[in-house]
Amino acid sequence: MDTTTRVIDGALYARSVLPYAFNLRVHDLGHGHTEATALPLYEWREVDALSPLAVADYARCMEEPVPLTPQQLLERAAENRDRTTRRARTRVRRLAKAKGLSVLLTLTYRENMVDRARMARDFDVFVKRVRRIIPGFEYVCVFERQKRGAWHAHIAVPRILTYYVHKGGLVRSYALLRSLWRAVVGSDNGNIDVSRNQRVNRSAAKLATYLSKYIGKTFDQAERYVNSYSASGRALPAAVVEKVLTSDQNAAAKALLDLLSIELGGTFEFHQAFIEGGGYYLCLSPPDRMRSMT
Repeated sequence: MDTTTRVIDGALYARSVLPYAFNLRVHDLGHGHTEATALPLYEWREVDALSPLAVADYARCMEEPVPLTPQQLLERAAENRDRTTRRARTRVRRLAKAKGLSVLLTLTYRENMVDRARMARDFDVFVKRVRRIIPGFEYVCVFERQKRGAWHAHIAVPRILTYYVHKGGLVRSYALLRSLWRAVVGSDNGNIDVSRNQRVNRSAAKLATYLSKYIGKTFDQAERYVNSYSASGRALPAAVVEKVLTSDQNAAAKALLDLLSIELGGTFEFHQAFIEGGGYYLCLSPPDRMRSMT
């Protein structure tokens, strides 16, 4: 598909080779986390007015497009899948940061449970039971299918207390969570594992990135649910947007850094990357607690 030309009101337009400006988007996610991008904006200029015959041919092509070949259909499906996966990964990563999640749990079945709809139902019941004991329980959950076909859930949660009050007594937190999960799936059928990756569990930024990688990890074109995730509310802070008039990618990156000069003045974990297609991305996170203790 040609993305450098288009027809508008009977005239042919071409996209400029270089951007005329960049949109600077800053997402302050709270808890010391910031993600920002500089994305190029292109100008569309009229090349020439089309003849009535050319306009009629174009309209006919839009009404009766040439059928895509099987290979083209596969390529388009792959592009759509990749685009959806990238968006979901970004959403999951930002939600985990915005909620300040710092512990990763994995909910599993002992049986080879291959029913995705049941996984969703069981997880929903589990969350409702947890919230009776921990009101306002926050989480982001990604469902994953193992090679054998069994489903399990990776769930990021806030820091968990050592004990919770349950039925008039103190109960160890992880024992309580396991009992709640097993009450849903069967006492001899389910388990909850705590990630042994201490660096992930002590860094919300690393946990958010780690969790987002599960999106699309076992994608199967025949399975419409593989990229799905669940979260306790999906609202994110609105981005602050500014436009900088430049065609230079490096100048746009510098303008974004200047915009974040206050944040850059503190102690933080800093990551940056140039995006394919001419953009720039950076994120700021609180320092890794394990590294700061060394």
